[in-house]
Amino acid sequence: MFLEKYVDDFYMDLIYDTYKKEYLASLDEKNFLKIYKLLVDSGFYFINDVILNYLELFEMDELSVSKALDEVKKILGDDYVYKIGNDLTYIGKIIDRVGSL
Repeated sequence: MFLEKYVDDFYMDLIYDTYKKEYLASLDEKNFLKIYKLLVDSGFYFINDVILNYLELFEMDELSVSKALDEVKKILGDDYVYKIGNDLTYIGKIIDRVGSL
């Protein structure tokens, strides 16, 4: 499983407990890496928690996720990453926004 390259054993155990193996096997590593890099480059210091709780974000189109992040930044301000880190439900709103783009 390619996710093991990006998260530690503790998080992998939680991921295996949370998601079905078939779903995990269906993930596209190239797309995952695009979104992962986008989040890292944006300063997301809690990326393991995003992977664990919102893995579907990593299946979405990179450009759409980038646009949604820009919109969230405009709404929340320059410290948007910190605010998202304190309230991960914003990730769900980003996913919803991507779906409507």
